[in-house]
Amino acid sequence: MNIGNALDPLRPGASPAGTIATDGGKAKASTASAVAPQPASSSKVELSGGMAALKSGLSLEDAFDSKRVEHFRAAIANGSFKVDAHVVADKVISGNLEALARSAPK
Repeated sequence: MNIGNALDPLRPGASPAGTIATDGGKAKASTASAVAPQPASSSKVELSGGMAALKSGLSLEDAFDSKRVEHFRAAIANGSFKVDAHVVADKVISGNLEALARSAPK
């Protein structure tokens, strides 16, 4: 018995949803009923005032410095990039301390 993949109708030999392919390629209705999800009605999402202000103040150019990325990419490629474990450890610790301070009850 060859069971087709109802989730991948583009795969050669796959059965339509709700059917099982048997030997010889004949299809029989499955005992389980397949229910197609109904599309959701249109929804409207509104950002809070704070989120809208954050979104309007951000730009991709501010967050991405292509020259700096290229500098690091070249350093990694030529083997000159070195990781300072002490700096990494200090930043991990300070980041965790900040997170703990924010989550501490007031």
